[in-house]
Amino acid sequence: MISLAFLFFWGFRKLRELKPDIIHSHSADMGFFISFAARFYRIPVVSTCHGISFDDKQYFFLKRLAEKFFLRYSGFKKIIVVDKNGLKILEKAGIKKGIYVPNGVDIHKFERKQEKKSDGMTRFLFVGRLEKQKGLEYLIHAANFLKEENDFEIILAGDGEEAENLKKTAIEFKVEYIVKFTGKLSEHALIEQYMRCDIFVLPSLWEGLPLTLLEAAAAGLPIIATEVGGIPSVFAHGENALLVKAQDSRELAGKMQKLMGDKELQKTLSTSARKLAEKYSWENSAKQLETVYKKDIEWD
Repeated sequence: MISLAFLFFWGFRKLRELKPDIIHSHSADMGFFISFAARFYRIPVVSTCHGISFDDKQYFFLKRLAEKFFLRYSGFKKIIVVDKNGLKILEKAGIKKGIYVPNGVDIHKFERKQEKKSDGMTRFLFVGRLEKQKGLEYLIHAANFLKEENDFEIILAGDGEEAENLKKTAIEFKVEYIVKFTGKLSEHALIEQYMRCDIFVLPSLWEGLPLTLLEAAAAGLPIIATEVGGIPSVFAHGENALLVKAQDSRELAGKMQKLMGDKELQKTLSTSARKLAEKYSWENSAKQLETVYKKDIEWD
């Protein structure tokens, strides 16, 4: 709250110096507080929602109420959502000026082929914040179901407030030798993980359209993900990913085992995922954003 109050006053001084043509916010609360100075200087504000919480009762009530208030009363010229489900949520709430512009991914970062180890080990990769939202305890439970019959590793790339709890859970289920925690990685090291692993897994409880899924697709990784948020609107089960119900460790384990034992399916999903990622290149996203900036904004 202190930082947002600071932003409110900082905005009047800094916007007078910068004189931008457009402000693009990626946070409803920050966009709301900067909008006062923006309106004073007649600068249009665009905001991107990377996930909408006010329609999801898993979030704290005051958080949902605040987000809805910010989106409704900030005077944003356009509210960009990264998944089509988010557009429906805005329309249902009577919040106008929503527009769909999906996340983009730099597909060129993942074009370098890397020789994978031929040691018979299947390496699953998760990339993201180690938080409750990501459902990683269910992934560890799935590892427990599979540990007796399969030779595999699960790489958890990232850091977060649940890191220590997840490590304790791994020890509790005696899969600490399977679940590897890398901590936060540099961009180069993260790309190396994408290129060396065999399968990407995202067991989230809720999402918009995560950039990590697009990165995995760009790297040509077969994907297992939960059918939440905007994921099913982009990834089709059996075509470019395998989708499972959230919070279902047994189903997740079953899909992991299926992919480990079916190299042809891995190849099919890999090829389809890479083709999908090419549609979500940064070049395409940039063109859509340029259209928003130049044509879709109603200038006062």
